[in-house]
Amino acid sequence: MHTLRSFVILSSCMIYLCSATSCSIMHKLFSSRKATHVVPAATAAVPKDIHPSVASSPSNLIQDEMVLYDTLQQHVLHFRTYAARLKVNFMQDDEAQNLVVNLRMQSDSLIWMNATALLGIEVARALITPDSIWFINRLKRTYYQKSFQEIAEWIGVPVNFRMLQNLLVGNPVFLSDTITGIQADTASVCLTMLADSMVNRLWITFPALRWQRSELMIPYRISSITDTNLARPVVQYFYADSLQLYPSGWQLQVNDSQHTTLQVDIQNVIFNQSLSFPFFVPAHYTTQR
Repeated sequence: MHTLRSFVILSSCMIYLCSATSCSIMHKLFSSRKATHVVPAATAAVPKDIHPSVASSPSNLIQDEMVLYDTLQQHVLHFRTYAARLKVNFMQDDEAQNLVVNLRMQSDSLIWMNATALLGIEVARALITPDSIWFINRLKRTYYQKSFQEIAEWIGVPVNFRMLQNLLVGNPVFLSDTITGIQADTASVCLTMLADSMVNRLWITFPALRWQRSELMIPYRISSITDTNLARPVVQYFYADSLQLYPSGWQLQVNDSQHTTLQVDIQNVIFNQSLSFPFFVPAHYTTQR
């Protein structure tokens, strides 16, 4: 399996859990381990107000790269806890799968999901910490566990908990103060950023400063990619209106030979309320290697 496709599946597999239960990558990624202790996260910082003179136009915003970076940081969605209902459509070639995912998060600490299919039957459940991903397959009565470090080493891409958290709530997958390129017109700004071994091109709209689109590129030198069409996963964000703080949905598309697309509609979002994260592996479940 191509490294980039593995990365895309990893970043989205906790959403399309139903399809992942029959995907061979799950057998490669996960192995048996005992559950680790979960440490609660600290309260997220409250976003600062943006001075009108800074963000009044694209030309003002790009005059100073650090001002630009600080402005983008202030438009990242911050939360202490987050809950939402996701309607997910996963498409690959002529195959399409639909499911509903209940998502709960404690900022920088926990991601919990359960996926249901027709008639509300739970097919899978996941618990993700900064160290580990736990996954229960209800259909096969199996479970998997793997650390982020092991996954990053396996696919050759420095994926981590924060990147997955950002993807799920509609933030840019990453922001970096290493800005290597800026292009602006009257309605938007396109930034090129570097972090570790990855390149992110990010479009933001004016005057609302919403995340419009992002292109995540993985250099060939760190991957097994030989097809240049596989080098650019694209995330497109959708907002119900210009004042909405979080997207109403997003789409991840990869220009691979299988035309992989993941469409997510975000519904019933609730911030900063007490949440539970029920997760245990039944005694009769077996480890899937």
